Amino acid sequence: MEKYFIAYGTNIKVEELSKSFPEAKIVSYGFIKNYALEFVGYDGHAIATAVKKRGEKLPVAIWDFPKEMRYTLTNFEPFPYLYERKAVTAHVGKMKFRGEIYITKQKLRHGKPSEEYLNTLKEAYVEAGFDPKMLDIAIEKQPKE
Repeated sequence: MEKYFIAYGTNIKVEELSKSFPEAKIVSYGFIKNYALEFVGYDGHAIATAVKKRGEKLPVAIWDFPKEMRYTLTNFEPFPYLYERKAVTAHVGKMKFRGEIYITKQKLRHGKPSEEYLNTLKEAYVEAGFDPKMLDIAIEKQPKE
């Protein structure tokens, strides 16, 4: 079974991830069922995270990483301090890709991302063929604290 890195947020953007991991190859774009995008952290500095939510679909990029790079990826994503890995299945049409996603594990309050971060996310969504309005909807839908 192949293991893929399933990315959401800025790691959808090929240019962003390729700076740090030029050997990684984008396989496809798809969705993870029963997950949603939310933003956690302080207002103006919040980051994207994936949360389990029944009936939702989280847009993702599916990356193929050489086996020897997986340790470097783990360090890149501040694992195990800020993130934990979860096994998930990404769907691209009728195809399925099994891989790992990094999700914030600390209970951080919900917040708003910076304009710069949000614009990078919107560029990533456009590049991947996702509707960037999904990001504004995610911000509106997330819990108020």
